[in-house]
Amino acid sequence: MNKKQLEYFMETYHYRNIQVAADNLYISHQGLSRVIRSLEDELGQALFVRSNRGLEPTDFATTLLPHIQSLLDTYARIEGVQTLAGQEKSVVTVYALDHVLGYLGAEFILRFHEEHPDITLSVVDTTDELALNSLSSCHADFAIVNGPIDNTRFNCEELFYSRYCYRIHKDNPLAKKEHLTVEDFDGQRLIGKGREYNCFRKNIDKLVLAEGVNINIPIETSDEELTKELVERKLAIAVTYAFSALNHCGPNTVIRYLDDPGYGQTIYLVERCNTLPTKAGRTFKNFLLNCCLLYTSPSPRDGLLSR
Repeated sequence: MNKKQLEYFMETYHYRNIQVAADNLYISHQGLSRVIRSLEDELGQALFVRSNRGLEPTDFATTLLPHIQSLLDTYARIEGVQTLAGQEKSVVTVYALDHVLGYLGAEFILRFHEEHPDITLSVVDTTDELALNSLSSCHADFAIVNGPIDNTRFNCEELFYSRYCYRIHKDNPLAKKEHLTVEDFDGQRLIGKGREYNCFRKNIDKLVLAEGVNINIPIETSDEELTKELVERKLAIAVTYAFSALNHCGPNTVIRYLDDPGYGQTIYLVERCNTLPTKAGRTFKNFLLNCCLLYTSPSPRDGLLSR
C-alpha cells in the first residue's frame, strides 16, 4: 500500500460517500473507486459496503483506521524533516513541562540562536507523561520533566529544583502569612493544571487526604491567562510550580509556600538510554546544563528555586 491509498481511504471513511470524497480529492468517482478496490484486494478484506445511507465502513475498516492515521502522521513528520533539511538547519525537538522555556527566558533562546544559528529548537509544552511517551516513541530528542525518572529507560541530568507554591490575591487573609499550613486551605477554592500534571496531583492529594480539610476545585486547566484572572478576581488560589508562577502573576497576586521547604520537585533533562544524540542535540544539552548552573547560583530567582 502507498500514501495515496491511505489518504483516499481516510477521505472515503470520513465522508461515507464516494462522490463527495472524490470531489474533495479532485479526482473522478471511478478513480477513487479503483483505488479503494485495489487497497481491499491488497488487504484481502472489504473496507466498505453499500447501504441506503451511502457507504458503511466494515468492522475491519474501523479497526484499521487508527493505524492508517498513525502511518499518515509518520509521513507528515518525515515531510516536515525534509522541509527543514532544505533550510540546511538541524532540529532539536524538546517536549517539556509547560512554561519551562518561559522560565529560562527569551535571553536563553536568543543567546542559543546567536551562538548556534544552524540549529532550530522545536519545543512542545506538555504533561510529564506525554513528554516521556514522546521521547520513548522517538518523537522527541529530549524531555524536560520532574522526577523520579526510570533509569532503565532514560538517562537524566538535573536542571533545577522548584518548590510548589500558591498564587493568592494580596487581599486574601492567607497572603498575610509568611508560610502556609495544610489546615489553612480548609474551605478554600483551589485551581491548577489538573490531574494530568504531577504537581497538581501531589498538592491536591496532600490537601484532600488531610483530616478535616475541605477544599473546592471548580476547574482544572492549563490556561494560565484564565488562572491568572481567577486569582486576580479573588475567585481562587492557584497551585503551581514556582518556576511557572514567576511569569504568571497579576499585579495583585502574591506567591506563598507551605511551611515545608522540601515541598517541591527536581526538574530533569531526560534522553533515551542507549541512544547517541545528534551533534545538534549534544550542543543544546551542554548549553542548557551550563545555563541552569547559572540559574541555581544565588540570584533574584534563588528564592523561588532554593530549598
